[in-house]
Amino acid sequence: MKKIWIMIFVVCLLMGCTRGNTHVEEETSGIRDDVSAKVLVEAVASELGDEYWADMELAPEYLEDWYGISSDLYEEYYGQTPMISANVDALIVVKAAEDKKEKVEEALRAYRDKLVNDTMQYPSNIPKIQASMIETYGNYVCFVQLGGSMNNQEDEEEAMKVCMEANEQALSIIKKELTK
Repeated sequence: MKKIWIMIFVVCLLMGCTRGNTHVEEETSGIRDDVSAKVLVEAVASELGDEYWADMELAPEYLEDWYGISSDLYEEYYGQTPMISANVDALIVVKAAEDKKEKVEEALRAYRDKLVNDTMQYPSNIPKIQASMIETYGNYVCFVQLGGSMNNQEDEEEAMKVCMEANEQALSIIKKELTK
């Protein structure tokens, strides 16, 4: 088991999926501030189709209890997780309140770090968790942990690659919506 974790860590470093752990330079030029978080999540769900497994709306109390984001930290948010608790697919877009963006980023990084370091995960969820990302566009802070049916892949490295591609696609859709 230790060798598997070391291999995942090395693959993660080589593929750059530690990006979710680090503060990515945000892009603010041309980012709109008038797009609903729900519209952004729905655009991703529509584009990914059957590969989008996060299908249950995330209630405000779960945003605070699970992710550590209290209502004073955001103007609005919209998030979805899967109805089936054995899956970890999630997409959360938080439009941070003025001067609260860093606190939202910190809360999501802490949540992600906790998941990455939790050894009690279903093996099939490990690639999705390792490939999860946090990205900020203007005041919108996004947590993406997608991958759908990546379990069809032959090995963990390929599964992680599929998850990273799904996350990058989701972020690309969000960015496109915010720059229209």
